[in-house]
Amino acid sequence: MSLPHARNADVALLHPVFRAAVIDVHNRLTAEGIPFKVFEAFRYPERQADLYAQGRTKPGAIVTKARPWTSYHQYGLAVDFVLYENGKWSWETAGAKRKWWQRMQDLGREMGLEALSFELPHLQLAGLKIESLLAGEYPAGGDDSWAENVDAAIRGWQGRGKVPPPPPVPERPAMPA
Repeated sequence: MSLPHARNADVALLHPVFRAAVIDVHNRLTAEGIPFKVFEAFRYPERQADLYAQGRTKPGAIVTKARPWTSYHQYGLAVDFVLYENGKWSWETAGAKRKWWQRMQDLGREMGLEALSFELPHLQLAGLKIESLLAGEYPAGGDDSWAENVDAAIRGWQGRGKVPPPPPVPERPAMPA
């Protein structure tokens, strides 16, 4: 398992169906000259707990509404795209850049992803419910690498916070044909 409190932009840890859509969105943005990169992909529940605490019990502004295991990031089903210009991350949304953010979300929708109205960088696999994920009901098309990563995050979770991890799934998610 990677460093559980660190930001992770490794798309290889994402669910394969979602990963393909994310790569396609990124490639299309690049082809259009729009400088987005994946800022964060799979997020361990420890990092989610850290982010949730920010602005509540830790210094800083509130950056998320989601407690551990209530974000699609913990299941490898969400990413945050952020502008990357001149070697620096930028959340700038004014002027012409506003259109770039809208284009990123539009391309996401074309690829079967959904945006959150309250979190501009975020795209997640459309049509899922967090309650289903909490019950261990994962989307089809998973592979061993993704399933092992999610399983390791579940087993490694120390249970801080009020939301428990989903129960272990006795069988791996459906494998691709």
